[in-house]
Amino acid sequence: MSFGRNNRVIPKLHERGIVIVKRWVWLVILLVMLWEGTGIMAAPVAPADQKEILRTLTLAQHWIKQGDYNRAITYVDFEGMAEIVMAGYWDRMAPKDKNEITTFMRNLIKEKFPVITRRLKLLKFGAITGNGNQVLCEALAVLDHTTENKDQKIQIGLIKRGSEWKAVEVYILKEGFLAGLNEDKVRPILKRGGTIQEALAAVRQVFQEQ
Repeated sequence: MSFGRNNRVIPKLHERGIVIVKRWVWLVILLVMLWEGTGIMAAPVAPADQKEILRTLTLAQHWIKQGDYNRAITYVDFEGMAEIVMAGYWDRMAPKDKNEITTFMRNLIKEKFPVITRRLKLLKFGAITGNGNQVLCEALAVLDHTTENKDQKIQIGLIKRGSEWKAVEVYILKEGFLAGLNEDKVRPILKRGGTIQEALAAVRQVFQEQ
């Protein structure tokens, strides 16, 4: 092969290498975006944490089946829920407003929990993945088939505060319920200059429709 031909081949190989690298970069970015859609990067969870997470979910399920919803909701993180609902505004809010929204979420969940869980017969827990103090637990929600045609695959988002793990979000097809409320209801209201009370009223309306 002549020196001149080498000069023509080397740039082509270089360009092909750049294309391959770019493809891998975009693949990595895509995977990151898919995981960020749930807010959590996939990573192994320590066995001790897995044990505590399953304990939290199992106890919550136990009290739901017993009809003791006041005990069941002790495994829910209302501050975390409030933060998700007010994402994009939470960090700028005064402590008084944060407390008001957290109390609103606590009272709303306490009121609606029997309705939300009325068709649930069983939760079958699966793999747990996460990053630091945030995890996702794969689960199969086994529903009452007299009202629902099929069971539902879900993901339960949990966060760790201190030494306790608590549930904070439910994902269906990797779409968070509370994150959806933030995007579809809360943000548009606050963006146009609406009040927090208007935004919370819209959140309550969605729960009323469940």
